Amino acid sequence: MIRHAKLLICSAPLSLSLALTSTPALGHDQVAPAYLPESHAPAGVMTDHLHSQGEWMVGYRYMREEFSGIYRGSDKTSSAALNAAGFSMMPTGMTMEMHMLDIMYAVNDNLTLMFMPQTMSMDMTMAMTEGSHIHGDSAMAGMDGGMGDMSGMDGMGEMDHSMEMHGSHSHGTSGTGDTIFAGLFRLANDADYNLHATLGISAPTGNVDLKNADGTFVHYGMQLGTGTWDLMPSITYTSGRNSLSWGAQGSARLPIQEENDSGFQFGERYSATAWSAYRLADWVSVSARLGYTKQHDINGHYNGPHNHSSPSDLQANYGGEFVEAAVGANLVPQTGALAGVRLGLEWTSNLAAHYNGYQLGRENGLNMSLGYAF
Repeated sequence: MIRHAKLLICSAPLSLSLALTSTPALGHDQVAPAYLPESHAPAGVMTDHLHSQGEWMVGYRYMREEFSGIYRGSDKTSSAALNAAGFSMMPTGMTMEMHMLDIMYAVNDNLTLMFMPQTMSMDMTMAMTEGSHIHGDSAMAGMDGGMGDMSGMDGMGEMDHSMEMHGSHSHGTSGTGDTIFAGLFRLANDADYNLHATLGISAPTGNVDLKNADGTFVHYGMQLGTGTWDLMPSITYTSGRNSLSWGAQGSARLPIQEENDSGFQFGERYSATAWSAYRLADWVSVSARLGYTKQHDINGHYNGPHNHSSPSDLQANYGGEFVEAAVGANLVPQTGALAGVRLGLEWTSNLAAHYNGYQLGRENGLNMSLGYAF
């Protein structure tokens, strides 16, 4: 069962979802603005609509997640407890950022194609667990490569390292992430509701072989992609009346290879979300959203040297069940040079979480979308 904890975002990550597929219904006594702000889903729901035949859309999306505190299940745990469990190192915080290019083209009114390349970066701080000693036989060996600086990795990503003398240090990875291709298929376009499905494929263009200065693999979760071809199906329902709209979506990310080139496979992920939006003025709407995600832990094992000194080094300490809440706003000018340019902003926060094993807790996050159709 899910209990209290700290978490965030709709995840991310690393994942493809869908939402609002068309303009909500309007009452006969209301004249619609040229661009309905609520006709797109909240910023945390990607690839959220279909287009009319021959129409293009070019957009940019940004996602930021922050993590802090160590949890086991739904309860916060201590540095001493991690040391007692055999860990000499522990993560103390992490920030993850994703930048995505969102390009869509409508083959016809019932089929829209989507292409989404992305880059990502992760920065983590770590410290020795309470009771570990800096001169211990395994503490220094397990510090993600020790004191060395990392240079570029195969032109696809890089890793940075710095360490203070008392044992805490920081490290990060950055570079090209996985690339998503998808088709959005309209299933129903009724006067009272709309329904569409999406079939997406994630291509493994992000590195999964980044290493520390000593030649060991970085933490599983700090690689830049999954390393596998992943199937990303979803289905989305939307409806609305006058200035109010609402929608719901179910989605999944399913690896279709047993392991990547580094010997492991990220677990399956299943998500569901529901939202409602209200138009305050012709150019702005506000939204509220709830989301649920279940992520399985990692299968397989690194096929080269790697550390076991931190919870992030073990496959069982990934995944779990997460519930989040989000509030946001969509803005679209109706006239002038920026008419039709859409900006979406959404703040997300944890409601409940149950983590597999020992993990950093998810904190508040930010989603942003910017797009223009022509």
